[in-house]
Amino acid sequence: MKKLGCGLLSVILVCVLVVVGFFYFRTSSADMNDIKALQANRYYVPAEDMPEYVPAAFIAVEDKRFYQHDGIDWKGTGRSIGVALKDQSVSQGGSTITQQLAKNLYLSSEKTLSRKISEMMIAKRIENHYSKSEIISAYLTTIYFGNDLYNIEQAANTYFGTTTDASYTGMPQITVLQSAILASTINAPSTYHPDRFQSDTALQERTRTTLDKMHAQELITDAQYQEAMAGIPTTN
Repeated sequence: MKKLGCGLLSVILVCVLVVVGFFYFRTSSADMNDIKALQANRYYVPAEDMPEYVPAAFIAVEDKRFYQHDGIDWKGTGRSIGVALKDQSVSQGGSTITQQLAKNLYLSSEKTLSRKISEMMIAKRIENHYSKSEIISAYLTTIYFGNDLYNIEQAANTYFGTTTDASYTGMPQITVLQSAILASTINAPSTYHPDRFQSDTALQERTRTTLDKMHAQELITDAQYQEAMAGIPTTN
């Protein structure tokens, strides 16, 4: 019985190694230089040149442990994989910002366990090659904001007439509220439109939730929170 158990364990370990090897080979073609190439985008703004609350809005909504994990949030990913094994599909839930960057640049949007594993392996490579600041900067240059806008600076310019570049004086600086609005639309950019914020009560509610998260995670001050919340229309 003891020999049988050892034999079974050996088979399992071999299977794990084969699967890991397969996905390592499958994702090895992802060129890490593609991330650095994003810096040539005319709308690229490094995260360190933005007001802190801009990347903070997306971290609060998408990946509150962004600065603590190594590319994979095992708690969230474990839940996602558990659902995948049950339903044979994978939702975006559980993906870190680094994983989302991996998907945006290198993978399709298919909701499968295979894609999820590839996403995780590429995310690990990204974390090994780039700093957190470089990763969040690249992420904010690959998000879809609707209306053919794939960059937060371009989205801020188009929707609000503002800039995310704190050193640029050619237009007003993006506000906390505007940052929260943009972060609140990315999960459904075809449904929520920043330019309709004043009349879209659903987007207003999502933005309140985003601001609540930013405040609870101490990513904005009490004064910034109150000022941003005051800018959301109230309904009778």
